[in-house]
Amino acid sequence: MPSKVCSALAKVPTAGGVGADVRRTSTRVKRGGAPVGSVIKKRRKRMSKKKHRKLLRRTRMQRRKQGK
Repeated sequence: MPSKVCSALAKVPTAGGVGADVRRTSTRVKRGGAPVGSVIKKRRKRMSKKKHRKLLRRTRMQRRKQGK
């Protein structure tokens, strides 16, 4: 059995005491059904850009090690 729990799949207690999936409640829409705020959208965009750059850097290093 895994000892660590993935934080993205962790359950968050709600007012009713029942857990809710973090990705479902916090990413697309808020509880009231309103769209996600612009600040969160900008943060997500920035994080995806950083992740993409990190992946590019990793593949570049691998190619260098191979001598290409």
